Amino acid sequence: MKKFRAIALILTLSLLLAGCNLPGRTGEPEEDLVATQVALMLTENALTADETTEPPATETPSIPEATETPTATITPTPTTTPDQSDPAQQLGSPAWTEDFSGSTSPWDFDYAQAKFETANGYLNLITKANANWHSWFVSSPKLNNAYVETTIQMENCSGFDRFGLAVRGTSDGQQFYFMGITCDGRWGFFRMSPDVTINEIIGYRDAEPLSEGTDKPHRVGIWMKGSTFKLYIDGIEVGTATDATLSSDGYTGFLIAYANAPGFTVRVDELKYWNVP
Repeated sequence: MKKFRAIALILTLSLLLAGCNLPGRTGEPEEDLVATQVALMLTENALTADETTEPPATETPSIPEATETPTATITPTPTTTPDQSDPAQQLGSPAWTEDFSGSTSPWDFDYAQAKFETANGYLNLITKANANWHSWFVSSPKLNNAYVETTIQMENCSGFDRFGLAVRGTSDGQQFYFMGITCDGRWGFFRMSPDVTINEIIGYRDAEPLSEGTDKPHRVGIWMKGSTFKLYIDGIEVGTATDATLSSDGYTGFLIAYANAPGFTVRVDELKYWNVP
C-alpha cells in the first residue's frame, strides 16, 4: 500500500490565560494555552475496515400499569436511573465545557487544506483541497486521566470521509491518539506518531449507534486512564484498547479528512471533559 506524505507544520504558542474564561467555557482554564496547527499527510487507502463490534445489549425496564385503589395513597414519583455504563452520567457534572457560543475558539484556523471556524454556536471543520489529507488542531485542555466527549454532526459527506477526536497531543503536534468516525458509520482508534505515521490500534469497524446516519448529532467519547482506553458513541462502549506510548498529559483537538466529498463539513457542538480518579 502506497503512502504519499506531505507535511506542513505551524506551531502557534498563544493565549496566556491568567484568570478568565473564554466565551462559552465553564470550569478552570489552563494557565498556558498552546495551539498547534498541523495539516498533514496525503495518504491513499491508509486506513482499512475491520470486523463489526456489537455494542453491549441493554434492557428497557417495563412500566407497570396504574391501578385504582379504594383509599387515598401517596405514590412516589418515578425517577430516571442514570445509565451507569455512560461516563457522562456516571461521572456527574463535567469539570470543563466549551459550547462554542462565542465568536472564536482556540481551535480556529484557516489553511490551504482545511478551515476550522467558530460560528453560529458550532466549531465548523471544513475540508478544502486534497483528498485524504488529514488536517488537525490540538490545544488546551491538557489532559491525562480523563473522559473527553464531543457532540458532532457530519454533513455533506459520504463513505470514508472522516472526523477524529484527538487526545494526549504532544506540544509539537506530531503525536496524539484519535478516535476516528467515518461518514458510512464506522469507528476506529489510532495513534499518530512522528514522520506522519498513523498507527492502527483498532481498525475501522461498524458502529451500531451510528446506523441511523452521521448527519444526526452523536456523542463521541474517549475514556483514558494510564495505558487503558475505552471508546464510546452516544454513551455506549464500542471498544477498549491498551497503548502506553503517550503516557503524559497532552492536548486535545480535532481532525478531519475527506475521501469522496470536497467541502465535507463537521459541526462540533460541544467539547467536555470529566476527571477520572
